[in-house]
Amino acid sequence: MLYAALRHAIGMLRVDYRQVHCGEVAVPADPDTLILHHVSLRAMVQGSYWK
Repeated sequence: MLYAALRHAIGMLRVDYRQVHCGEVAVPADPDTLILHHVSLRAMVQGSYWK
């Protein structure tokens, strides 16, 4: 599940980087917000998601 979530996050991050590059969206103050569901992904990596 973590691997699938990470692959999805990487794909969506590439989409967001392209939007920033093309000027469609501004660069956020916290770049982690460009990662879709970054809070859940961080919890998975830390091991607290499944508790």
